[in-house]
Amino acid sequence: MIKSTSLKNFKCFQNETRFHFKTINLLTGVNGRGKSSFLQSILLISQSIEDKKTFCKVVFNGQLVNLGSFRDVQNKNTANSNPIEISHETLNGVLTVILERDEIDDTIGLLSTDIDGDITTEFQHVHYIAADRVGPQEFYIKTTLPRFVSVGTRGEYLGNILYQKKAQLVNTLLQEINLKSSNELEIKTGEWLSYILNTENVKVYIDNPENSRIITFSFGIGNSKFRPHNIGFGYSYVLPIVVAGLIAQPGDIIIVENPEAHLHPKAQSNLIYFLSKVAIGGVQIFIESHSEHILNALRVLVKKENLTSEMVSVFFFNEKSKDLYSPIDIKEKGAIDLWPNDFFDQNEIDLKQLVGF
Repeated sequence: MIKSTSLKNFKCFQNETRFHFKTINLLTGVNGRGKSSFLQSILLISQSIEDKKTFCKVVFNGQLVNLGSFRDVQNKNTANSNPIEISHETLNGVLTVILERDEIDDTIGLLSTDIDGDITTEFQHVHYIAADRVGPQEFYIKTTLPRFVSVGTRGEYLGNILYQKKAQLVNTLLQEINLKSSNELEIKTGEWLSYILNTENVKVYIDNPENSRIITFSFGIGNSKFRPHNIGFGYSYVLPIVVAGLIAQPGDIIIVENPEAHLHPKAQSNLIYFLSKVAIGGVQIFIESHSEHILNALRVLVKKENLTSEMVSVFFFNEKSKDLYSPIDIKEKGAIDLWPNDFFDQNEIDLKQLVGF
């Protein structure tokens, strides 16, 4: 679990900026103010560590994120000679990296590190589901799963996971959706899709022809199977999030961008309930979202005591704040005392104009 992060001269963060995190962390706010940049500071370290306990270079372009060159990552208002500083504090220690430009290869940052404790393992267990994940896709090329099993940044390993790991047992906290059924990944995937999308008896099928995995869905009590392109896009967009939550192990980190994509407001709320169960099971979650339904779902869970206020952090990114963001506290009853301008206030602004205020 990441307890805190400090960034300096990293993209939009010129001055040293520190974040403090909890189990579930919602990043929201104005476009282009640093939400994705912060997440990239985690992904950058994760893809550079890979299988190694220590490392001497940071790779800007890898499996998780492609950031270009050192100059693309360095803050534009700082001197070329100023290094990029990234520090992550976890439960197991502190990792501080100072990046300087490699004159030979501008896509690699020369690194000096200060590692206090064994924290590299935590960064090897990051599930990242990007905003540009694949939509409806019927065929998935057969492939060997990596040592750390994840759905892939765009959901590209989804078909292989659902086939090769279909009998894997999920966290018992996620069994509550149907205590009488099997706790296997294949079964729970369909049951949680049914709950999230408010659809009766969803089942996901994986066929295994010679060179690919084929995904189809069925609904209700009939035997008809539907290809992903012939059902709502929401099923395909939420499926990798559900599978990532079901396969995540205690100590893992899940990063999800725009989980609300193609989802009805009720489905968004149900999805947050699912992710809250994943978090209670020991997984740290970072959500980047522009949806007030995501925020309100977290508030409701705090009010109902499914979550405590000590488990949830909200970060509102905006240009008016000194640190580029403002922390928003959700109180015990789900209340929010600090409500800055542009923080999910457009609905109120529009309504005032409609009624003539």
